[in-house]
Order: sequence, then C-alpha cells, then structure tokens
Amino acid sequence: MKVKLSVVLFLLLALINVSAQFKSTVARVSEAATLEEIGHPIDPQPLIDRFNKANGIDPTKFVNEPVQLKKATAYNVGDKKNIWASNFVTNQFYLSPSTCRAVGTNCYVFVEDSMWATDRIGQSGVNSVMNAFDNATPANAAKGIYQTNVETFGLPPNIDGDSKIIIHILNIPDGYSGNAGEGYVAGYFYSVNQTLSHPNSNKAEIYYLDCKPLNLLTASGLNVGMGTAAHEFQHMIMYNYHPSQETFFNEAWSLVAEVVCGYGLYGQSGTQGYSNNTNRYLLNWNRTDGTDVLKDYSRAARFSLYLYEQFGADILKKYTQSIKTGVDAFDNDVFPKLGTTRRFADVLHDWFIANYVNDKNVSPGLTKYGYSYSPVAKVNPISTSLSSTVTTNEDAVNKAAAQYITFSSGKNITINFKSNTSAVKVKAVKIGSGTPIISDVALNTNLNFSDFGTAYNTLTFIVYHNDANSTSGGPFAFTYSYSGQSIYVAQEIKYDEADNVAALGAFSLTANDTLAVLFNGISGMKLKKIKVGLRNDKQITGRIYSMGSSTARPLDKPLSSNFTITGLSSPVKPFPVPWPNMVEYDLTSSNIDASLGFAVAFVYGGSTSNNIAVVEHSPAEFFNNLTYLNTPSSGKTAGWYWLTTSETASGLYIIRAYVTNDLTDVEEEIEILPSSFTLSQNYPNPFNPSTVISYQLPKQSRVQIKIYDAIGNEIRSLIDEEKSAGKYNILWDSRNNYGTRVSSGVYFYKITADGFAQTKKMVLMK
Repeated sequence: MKVKLSVVLFLLLALINVSAQFKSTVARVSEAATLEEIGHPIDPQPLIDRFNKANGIDPTKFVNEPVQLKKATAYNVGDKKNIWASNFVTNQFYLSPSTCRAVGTNCYVFVEDSMWATDRIGQSGVNSVMNAFDNATPANAAKGIYQTNVETFGLPPNIDGDSKIIIHILNIPDGYSGNAGEGYVAGYFYSVNQTLSHPNSNKAEIYYLDCKPLNLLTASGLNVGMGTAAHEFQHMIMYNYHPSQETFFNEAWSLVAEVVCGYGLYGQSGTQGYSNNTNRYLLNWNRTDGTDVLKDYSRAARFSLYLYEQFGADILKKYTQSIKTGVDAFDNDVFPKLGTTRRFADVLHDWFIANYVNDKNVSPGLTKYGYSYSPVAKVNPISTSLSSTVTTNEDAVNKAAAQYITFSSGKNITINFKSNTSAVKVKAVKIGSGTPIISDVALNTNLNFSDFGTAYNTLTFIVYHNDANSTSGGPFAFTYSYSGQSIYVAQEIKYDEADNVAALGAFSLTANDTLAVLFNGISGMKLKKIKVGLRNDKQITGRIYSMGSSTARPLDKPLSSNFTITGLSSPVKPFPVPWPNMVEYDLTSSNIDASLGFAVAFVYGGSTSNNIAVVEHSPAEFFNNLTYLNTPSSGKTAGWYWLTTSETASGLYIIRAYVTNDLTDVEEEIEILPSSFTLSQNYPNPFNPSTVISYQLPKQSRVQIKIYDAIGNEIRSLIDEEKSAGKYNILWDSRNNYGTRVSSGVYFYKITADGFAQTKKMVLMK
C-alpha cells in the first residue's frame, strides 16, 4: 500500500523568481500568490480489509491455487477490456471499461475510458508511465522500475502466462471529493487478481494507479504515481514468494523500493514521523486507524533504508526469497548467508544509535551509526533541565523500541537509571564539537559525568529494548534520578536551517493572515526571547500563545501582550547565508512557562507590513509551521494550512525560541571550542545551485578548501587563508574559478589545515 505522510492540508506552491516571493503557477488570478490545494495519498489497506469483509473474501484461501492460466493472445494498443476493480465507497466490484493505450517491454498500460484525454491523463502521461516502468527511474536513467525491482527483490508471479504487468490507470472510487484535508488512494495491488476461482478476479498480474486527483501529466504527480508503482510492484513480487509475509516487512520492502528507484524516502518528521514516535514496537502495524498507521509507515521506511545501506540490495533479495518469514528469517537464514556475525538484536541496537547520532565516522572503519541518504531527520529527544535537587522521573520503553532523553545545559550531572528487568538497556551519547562518544550505562548505579558542560555540551541517554523475539510485549518500566549544577544559559529551539542554507524569500500572504511556529515544551524552562528572520525593514505584530489542542486549533490562550518588531534591512538576491535580517525580542518580563508547548505567531499586515523569511525543508510535510489563510484559492475555506514550496519540500518560517531555567540570574554564555578538526557533509545534498560546507578548527590554522570534479581536476578554490579556532560555514555557488556554473554531477571537496586533510562527496543536480 502506498501512503505519504501529510498533516492538515497539503498545499502546492510553485517557486518563481519574482520579487523574492513565492508565486503559484496554477490558477493564478493576480500578482498575489494563489494556492492550489491537492489531496494526499492515504493507506488503502483499511479500505481493502473492509472491502474483503463486505464481500466475504478471505485472501489466504487462494494461496494454494494453481498458479498459471495460459493467455490466448497478448494485448495490443487499442484493445478494449472490461477490468474488474473495487469501489471502496459501496464495497462492490464493478467493471471498468478500459483501453490499452501502450504496450511496453514489461507492461500493458490500460486507461479507464471515462478518464481518457482529461486534464489528468493522456497519451503523454501514458508514455511517461510506461517509460518509468520499463526504461528509466530517477535513480538510473538506463533502468526502469521493473528491472530495478526484479534485480533487487525477485520475480513477480505469472498466473496468466504473460510476463507483462497490467498497469490499470483509473479514477479509484475512494470517496475523495476534493474537500479540505481529504486523502485519496494513489494505487494498490489486490491479491484476489492472483486467483483463478473468484468470479471477480482479473486472473492476471495487475496493479491499479489513480489519475484523479493524482495528475499524471505533471512532473510532481508522475513522481508520486511512479513511486506508488515501485511500491505496489514490490508487493506483487513479495506475494509471489510469501503471500502472508509479516505486514511490517512487506511494507518496509515496498517503502525501500521507492528509495532504490529514486523516488525518495517516506516522511520522517512531523506529528506522525518516526522522529517524534520512537517509542513504538518495531513490528507494530495499525490496520484500522488510517492516521495512526502513518507512524508505522515512517518507522518501516527508516528501518528498511538502514538495512539497505548496511548490507546492500542483497539483504532485500535474500529476505524476500527466504523460506522463512518475520524476524526469524534474518537470524536463521539471511544474516548467515550474508556472512555477517550481526544478528537482528545487534542491528536494532545499532539502528537506535544511528537514528540519534547519524554519523558514519564515529569509529574508524565503522559506518553503522549513520546514514548515507540525506536528509534523514534526527530523532527528537525528551529535553530535560538540571537542578541541584534530585529529580526522579518514571517512564517505560516498549518492546523493540527506544526513548531518547537529553540534557543540553548545566554541568556535572549525576544520574541513576533503575529497572526491574534486564530487558531495559541504556547508552550515553556525548555530543560536543568533535566526534560523538558512545558508552554503556549500567542500571541501578549512580553515574557521574563530571565533564558535562565543559568537554561537551549535550548528553543524551538512549533507553531501549532490542529483543524483537521477546515473549513479553512490554512496556518495560524504568526510572531515572538525576541532579547537577544548573547553568542559566539560553537554549535555542529552532526548526529552520537558515544558518546553513539560503532563504527563499517570503510567502505571498494577504492582509490579516496569521503565521505561527509551534514549539514543544521543555520541563522546568521559561521563555526568555525569540529571534525572527524578517523579510524587510518594516514592522510586524506578534504574540505568544499556549499551544492549542490540534493543528486545526494551534493557538490557545495568549501568554503575552501584542508586541511589534522592526526589520533592520531588506535583503536582496542572492540571499546571504546565514540570513542577515535577524531581530530579537526579549520576553523576560512576560514570565512565560515553557514547560508546556507554546506558539509564536505573527499577523501579516499587508503590503505595508513586514513578513517572515522562509527556508525550504525536505520532504514536504508538516513541521511545526502553520499559516491561517483568510482567502485560500479555488474556493477553499479559511483555515490553518501548512505550506509547501513544491511536492517535495515545505516552507519553514525563520522563527526561533530561546528558553532558560532561570530568568532572574545573570546568564552564563557557554561556548565550547572545537576539540578536533572536522569537515561536515555539505547541506543540502544533492543541491542546486548552491550548498554550504561547514568545518571546525581546534586552533588557529592555515585553511584550504578546494572543489574537484569526478576525475580529480580542481574546479574551485573556496578558501586559502589563516583562520582562528572556531566553527565556520562557507558557500559554494556551483561556479568554477572562472565564474562559470558547472554542470550536474558528482564533485568532491577537500579541506587541508595544519596537517589535517579530509575529502567528502557531494552531488549537483540541476
């Protein structure tokens, strides 16, 4: 089943370069931006389960039927066929009159006659679908979805004696009507078509692909559609080997099929993303709640990506074709065949660490604590503040799951984790300016971290359970008691990356639209100040609210009076990095409790008002940023929306909050200098046209950073000068030493400083 993570409404904003504003290229009625609302794909499995129940179908009864029925003739372009399909509204089978519009090497493309030559599908769209399935994907211009999936997972079934797969493009009857917040089924594989006995079986290898509201005539719609194709085709292949494979791994393999084919990683951030839902049984799969199951999709996508990167495509094929299923297949078949000594519990342990550290250079020769794919959102830990008084918290970790608890201010922490079961395990991760340090934490023992706050400024504890075969389902209770020296230092909370990437300008809003950023509370903290990236030198009015009960009502009670801030400048393109027009507003006098969630909101006053600058965030998903639109386009109702800049990226307001555990004492500003030379991965990567390279120096050094092409030719010398100890960012605008933009491709950047040298790879993708 194909599903995309999305919360509230999915709004499409296309970027064009006009006055540094976002303008829509769809349904544009004036120079002000207009917004086109589109639906979001949903999980079809609950609909399929309900459909099967209504029709008395038990798919497992067909598993042992004969597997081949010889077809008399192949299909040709123009052939007519009534194809059985499912109406998920009435829960009835129906015949969909369709015509073969293309015949490829590995597929027939049939289109429902009533949808032909509409604004959603036509011959160009059909040709694009066939080309992606047969010939080319974003991952490989010489290999289509069919060949990629077959090489990665195995062969599809062949009940009809014809090696070609039928792709049936139709308006899937799923109840979608275009109203705000609705989802639609983008596509599905239905195993009843693999039976000979059921009267409504098509007795063929077939999957269904939506064309309304999914628009296969647009690049973004085609990307969603063919990601769906890669996903559903894997389900078909898995059915050939294991009709009853465990749901988590079946879905995980379909989600990684999207990555292997180049259609991207399923969303990891936002309310339903794994980053905010780590304490959930690994193999859990909610087949009844269409919203809650999004958490399972996100977790499955991340876990399968990790396995793919750790062991290569071989693990995907060996698991698919194993005679065993579930976790048992890994330890008793797949891992031994791969020649690795790691077992499932080991991999789970390493995965929990990788999800927080995401650094493949923690130990020489070890890459198990990070990802090559970028971006993979870091998990969000529970933030905790120190006090000289011992504080005890009670919590629990679920089976094959993890909790992350972090301290980011204070000194000299003493902590004791207690549990009545050895199933609970704890790791400590020290994060400073150098490489993260990972160590075991003994239970029921007072441990002192005297170097916290001096040698490193962040200490995170990973509390986990890594035995997926445990007969106990948990949760497993634990407590942790801690104390230390409290330091009154403002802690920054931000979601944007404006320090590392160029802003895009500001959203074109209408007068009295409200924009807000939601911040999760941190126990024991007060809100000290905010820092806002303003678009120009005008004024804008803001206010602090307690966080509301839902994304449909994000602002609750006012926590401050209205205040006005004024910009310092009006930046022009190309925008500098970091964003220069940052303005602070002190909120100490408001005495705002930041222990619970709060929201920072601003009201756009029209053409005479300032606006908030925006940066991109991938993928396109809700990420604590909301906008109340009074006059959305296309007759949509006023309400809270989250805004995107494309099908693959959201727009995030540059609004940051600073919290402290004391508002009365003088703050101690702590800056920990780097302890080692470090060259970070460029961000974003891939990029177009510019990217930021970050590096750290533990002492004053002569620094050289140069860019090379894939065969070692020097392209650009970015810096060659003496620099003092500290942390630095430098921008490469994809130009060579002669000022000319270079072509798409793989490039390498190398730092040399005081005997230290390191090289990393980056990709320019135009």
